[in-house]
Amino acid sequence: MIAFASSLDQCGPLTRTVSDAALLLGILQGKDPCDSTSVGLEGGVRLPDREDLSGLRFGVPAELGHDEYDSGVRAVFEQTLRKIEALGGEIAEVSLPSSEHGISAYYVIAPAEASSNLARYDGVRYGMRAGGDGDLVQMYETTRSEGFGPEVKRRIMLGTYALSSGYYEAYYGQAQKVRTRIAEDFSGAFSGVDFVVTPTAPSVAFGLGEKTDDPLAMYLNDFFTVPMSLAGIPAISIPAGLAEPEGGGPQLPVGFQIAAPAFGEQKLLDAAYALEQGIGFDARPEGLDG
Repeated sequence: MIAFASSLDQCGPLTRTVSDAALLLGILQGKDPCDSTSVGLEGGVRLPDREDLSGLRFGVPAELGHDEYDSGVRAVFEQTLRKIEALGGEIAEVSLPSSEHGISAYYVIAPAEASSNLARYDGVRYGMRAGGDGDLVQMYETTRSEGFGPEVKRRIMLGTYALSSGYYEAYYGQAQKVRTRIAEDFSGAFSGVDFVVTPTAPSVAFGLGEKTDDPLAMYLNDFFTVPMSLAGIPAISIPAGLAEPEGGGPQLPVGFQIAAPAFGEQKLLDAAYALEQGIGFDARPEGLDG
């Protein structure tokens, strides 16, 4: 694993089911005596087995405006809220007033930390080294030009600018203040609910590489997920159904995100498992029977 943004980095399993995610998290979690930044989960992680959501309160942010996500996503999201109630859960409104600024804060903090972390990959101390007969500076430039892709270069440039003299406090410093406010908002919300729920993305799933020519559109798809990373809390996304893209076309998956307080992974997995079973979404590729 290569360090990207040190204060945001995490290893999140990508699995077909909540149970598989629990299995992987059980292996990943734990205190590493050689890593002062690691911490284990008390009692470890067991396979989730909850069958209903009775006694649990799910908070829907009041600031979740309809203009921020597609109508198809909204329909699936509201359908999933009804499913939560059918399984015995309670829906409540919570306020996360600073979360709308999460996307802006994230794309200052993450590139800034990436710029710092990736500075070591210069062809001397870490990583590949590009060949050539040029001097040291040319070797640095050629190595980093060939070794990093367009998106990595874009984030390095953004981060270097945000950390440059005269801009550090105006950009990085302000973003960190927003981050603190977001964490405080979640802390307040969790005083009244067990979980906070949102769509995973403003739109249905898009094709691989479909948004690479429009970085801003690609970044905006993180609107609902980056506040959780900034607040330092666990979250899980499960498929909740299918919907048509705004411009029409075949139906594509819609994600439903559930977030819990820090170190609430087991409770989160249990709730996600019960909801997953209640939704009954078939994640198998078409034509696969087993």
